[in-house]
Order: sequence, then structure tokens, then C-alpha cells
Amino acid sequence: MGYTLVDDSNQFRGSAVAKADNQKARALVDLLEEVVSTFGAQGSEEYCCEDVSYVEYRALRVLSKIPFCTMQDLGQQLGFTKSGATRITDRLEIKGYVRRERSEDDHRICCVTLTEKGCSLVERVVDDLALRTGTSLERLDEEMRDILLASLRRFVRTFHEV
Repeated sequence: MGYTLVDDSNQFRGSAVAKADNQKARALVDLLEEVVSTFGAQGSEEYCCEDVSYVEYRALRVLSKIPFCTMQDLGQQLGFTKSGATRITDRLEIKGYVRRERSEDDHRICCVTLTEKGCSLVERVVDDLALRTGTSLERLDEEMRDILLASLRRFVRTFHEV
């Protein structure tokens, strides 16, 4: 009835519940891969038809949510080092999508902000994705849409707590 640790991972075996949960987790991984494929790197490339790569778009999206983002914070949000975030910022600055500004509180800290051109690009991409998503959501009844949104919000919140 107990759980046994497999290798050094956090996967457990030994009970029907654990096996069922593992199957559900694998099904969720498959679904998330499908979502990423649709809205992620492949999906966004067709929307970022200008001179912006998917990683650059992700950086713009982070900056649209976190005004005056430090290079360190940008790197953390993207899963890159500070130097990786700096290289992305360099490219986006050359293209006119972002600018660097010194923190008003501590002039040693460099913050990155979106330019009007960067804001405009993010808005166009988000509007297009929202339109496509809305078309799909219309196929669900209102109760299912509410359940989907609540479930995804809870999943993301739970995932960040781990």
C-alpha cells in the first residue's frame, strides 16, 4: 500500500491512486504540449511576422506585465541568466521595441521598459491570439468556459507553489 521512490525522482509507485495520478499527469503533459505547440513557439512565429523571434516576443510579453523590469528579473521570468536576458534586450533595443532606463531608487540598477513600438506589437499579437481563443471558447457553454478558466488559474498557481 505504501509508496516506493523510483530512482531519485518524485515519482511514486505502489498504489492504484499513484498510478492513476501518473496517468493523469502524463495526459496533462500531452495536453500542455499541444497548447504550447498551438500558442507557443510555432504558433507565435506566425504572429510575430515582423523581426521578432519567439524568445524575443516572450521577453516583450514579460515586459508588458512588469514595467521597469530589472535584467535579473527578466532573466528569471524567461528562464535565462542575466547575460542571456541582456543579449535578448540588446536585440530588442536595436529593433526599437525596448529601452533601458536607470532605476529612480538605485541608479546602479538598469530596468527595461517597452517602447510604444513594443507595446503595439504585444497588443497586436495578444489581440490576434485572443480572437482565435475566443472562437474556440465559443464552442463551449458558459459553465465549461468558467470551469476551464478557474482550473487553469488554479493549476498555474499550484504549479508556482511547488
